[in-house]
Amino acid sequence: MEKIFDRISVMRTLKNGIKKGYWTLEDLDNPSPQWKEVVNCCNGHPLYVRGYQGVKFQNLARLKEPPPPPVEEKVELTNPKDYPTHF
Repeated sequence: MEKIFDRISVMRTLKNGIKKGYWTLEDLDNPSPQWKEVVNCCNGHPLYVRGYQGVKFQNLARLKEPPPPPVEEKVELTNPKDYPTHF
């Protein structure tokens, strides 16, 4: 199965929102109150002995996009058996 959101598309969406003025880069440096609430709830809850172990918060708009993977060139070989035998 493929992921719903890949990291590069989220990075592009955030940077596009900054260009359009929806938010600033500094706005994205701080986690949302809901994120903080989940982390604090997990860290203080006896059910979660090790505390919060999910994804660490980071501002994806500050990260650089990785270079695209190199393109592989492939050549398809034809088998002589594939040629028509009636002429």
